Amino acid sequence: MAALMRTGGVPPQGGREEPRALLSGVLAVLVHLLAVMALTFGFQIQTQRNEPVSAELWAALPPPPAAERPPPKDEPVEPVPAPRPVPRPEPKPVPPPPEPKEAPAKALPKVDIELKAKEAAKAKQAEEDRRKLEEAKKREAEKAKAQAQAQAEAKAQAQAEAKAQAQAEAKAQKEALAKQAEADRIRREQEELSRRAAEAAASAQAKLLASHVDKIRGKVRRFIVEPPGVAPNATAEFDVVLIPGGDVLSVKLRRSSGNALYDEAVERAIMRAQPLPIPPEPQLFPQFRTLLLQFRPQE
Repeated sequence: MAALMRTGGVPPQGGREEPRALLSGVLAVLVHLLAVMALTFGFQIQTQRNEPVSAELWAALPPPPAAERPPPKDEPVEPVPAPRPVPRPEPKPVPPPPEPKEAPAKALPKVDIELKAKEAAKAKQAEEDRRKLEEAKKREAEKAKAQAQAQAEAKAQAQAEAKAQAQAEAKAQKEALAKQAEADRIRREQEELSRRAAEAAASAQAKLLASHVDKIRGKVRRFIVEPPGVAPNATAEFDVVLIPGGDVLSVKLRRSSGNALYDEAVERAIMRAQPLPIPPEPQLFPQFRTLLLQFRPQE
């Protein structure tokens, strides 16, 4: 090993194979990466602009650098010169791809034309249906508006008629109340007149009745023969029933004077005084059919 180091410091052939294999593997991986990148970039360009892809190829790999071996024990080690760095090749600029030319328009097949025609007809029909629907909605809205307006007018007219009818009814009721009040006033006046007339007639009749009763009592008193010992305030009452002409039908003692002789004397005088003086008018006789006659000694 020392002899080899002296002769030039070049390691044996077997020691240089491992670094060379490693460098070769690194370069192969780099080449593959460049190839994948070139393919990817070319695929993207072909997809977008159909641009060509160029790749740089190497004729031979650069020699790998010499690897250092550890010095053996108990032997002097001479310094090994460092290998020179391998310059990396600079990538060449890729020329811009040519702009893609527009492909001439291809004639559409007959099936596409018919499909597009059907789609256009369908779109036209849909537009027509939409227009008809909008028109129908507009007509319905106008119809609803007209109906609402007609209903509002009918309601207003009904309210006006109801108001007029209420006013007419109120007026008629007021007039009826006024007429009723006038009729009540007239009726009250007539009733008052009738009452006054009846009172006047009753008063007149009472006066006439009292006058004839006084005449009857005066005639009966002329036939009374008073017994002695009669109290001055003694009063005898008799119910006397008459017949037309003034004759006495019956005489009944209602209240005794307290003196039987005076009562009998008055009763005999009534019977002797007939016919009693009653009014000659036949319509007045019912009031004289039954009389209540009172007699006192002082009268």
